[in-house]
Amino acid sequence: MNNKIKNINFQKGVISILFSILILSLLMVISTSAFIVMFQQIKMSRQAGHSVVAFYAAESGAEKCLYQVRNKTGLGCDLGGVRTISETFSSQANYETTYNGTNEIISVGKYLETTRRLRLTW
Repeated sequence: MNNKIKNINFQKGVISILFSILILSLLMVISTSAFIVMFQQIKMSRQAGHSVVAFYAAESGAEKCLYQVRNKTGLGCDLGGVRTISETFSSQANYETTYNGTNEIISVGKYLETTRRLRLTW
């Protein structure tokens, strides 16, 4: 009889351990999934910030070129023909702007690995 009680206690202990391992495994899968989702969201958020900086760099180049063309400054874009101006900012952002000589300005802004393109026509 004593042997049967020990056997039952042993089986209960094994079941408890297996149940605990199952619950811990499930918790690990859930927490790992949550971490992956949060990490991807952080990465996308950072890329969105880079996109904004690249867009504003492109806009800056387009505005500078448009100013030169409209005010006939004799600088960069206003020299006639197809002209390109470029500038690099201290924050690793830069732009390259091309004026086709008639009615279109194309400006490409870059920041780190992100590039944004802007086209002005009139």
